[in-house]
Amino acid sequence: MKIEENIEINERRNTALDIIRILALFCVVSVHFFLNIGFYEQKMVGVKMYLMTTMRSAFMICVPLFLILTGYLMNNKRISKKYYSGIIKTIIIYILASVTCIACKIIFYNYKISLKEIILEILGFSAINYAWYVEMYIGLFLIIPFLNILYNNIESKKNKKILIGTLLALTAAPSLFNIFNFNVEGQNVMGKATYSYNKIVPQYWISIYPITYYFIGSYLKEYNLKINKKINILSILLIIIANGALNYFISYGNVFVWGKHQDWASIINTIQSVLVFVLILNINFETISKSNKKVIKCISDYCFGAYLSSYIFDGLFYKILNNFVPVVSSRFKYYIIIVPVVFMCSIILSTVFNLIFKLIMAKKNKQSINFIKEDREKEVLNK
Repeated sequence: MKIEENIEINERRNTALDIIRILALFCVVSVHFFLNIGFYEQKMVGVKMYLMTTMRSAFMICVPLFLILTGYLMNNKRISKKYYSGIIKTIIIYILASVTCIACKIIFYNYKISLKEIILEILGFSAINYAWYVEMYIGLFLIIPFLNILYNNIESKKNKKILIGTLLALTAAPSLFNIFNFNVEGQNVMGKATYSYNKIVPQYWISIYPITYYFIGSYLKEYNLKINKKINILSILLIIIANGALNYFISYGNVFVWGKHQDWASIINTIQSVLVFVLILNINFETISKSNKKVIKCISDYCFGAYLSSYIFDGLFYKILNNFVPVVSSRFKYYIIIVPVVFMCSIILSTVFNLIFKLIMAKKNKQSINFIKEDREKEVLNK
């Protein structure tokens, strides 16, 4: 999501980071595919459900990639008026998307809502179901300068690894250990038992996982981790297969089991996300033409608005798909059609949001310039 500052590395746009952001958005749209076709209400039985579970597990790198990217780009930001003004675009785009979403609900779903309720929904981040990320990011944005003070004042690479390792122990370790129920007799200790598990390690701090990913991004920026590409790709494939098999095994015979083993903070999603980030970061994109880089840059810039906009198109397109194809497993084959369509429509609507934002800022800047001119003219007259 385009809520970090513009991607500039050594005064040049880093195409790899643009591609990471675009991939993260595509993964978001893909994860929401499974949410909107009724996947989570189906029993985990059969080859199609296994393939869908594996795909859904693979796409769970979306949020981690955005957060790692934030740490990579903003690890040197300091407390300043300029820094805090950087949140303005995020807020304006969010408001534009929220108003548009509410308007679509009124037009297409006969949604009844008062002006007071509109304001409360926007303030409460409930106008768009996907706005939880915005609520989280605003808090992260506010503490980033302080996180940077902490990270940048740790002198050694070893101690920075200990910092990240400590955070992984707090946020990711529970996904490895707190998923077993040893009190169940005659059943596997996993599966539905993950809803009532034995706590083995502390898990109170799981919700600070955005900070874990932020520091991972900061570390990758500072030390430029490199992994042999063949080993990296093979590792990603093995993790995708293992992750899909784990989620299918835990849920087998039942509907999809939600648990720490498959959440954003899980250790397997963390490893997979880091491997994907490092792989793309170390690919040479210099052979891409300037025109194509410009297109990639534009799409990347519009990812935040597209993320929010996707909720609108999910509501429109999946209603049609689900009515047209009543069997959930049969909807799977439409992934290659509906996901790219939702992605592109979301980017187009985000383009409109960004254009409106530019017009607002241009008007504001013009008013500021006029104010300065008037102030100077008054000074001249007084003299």
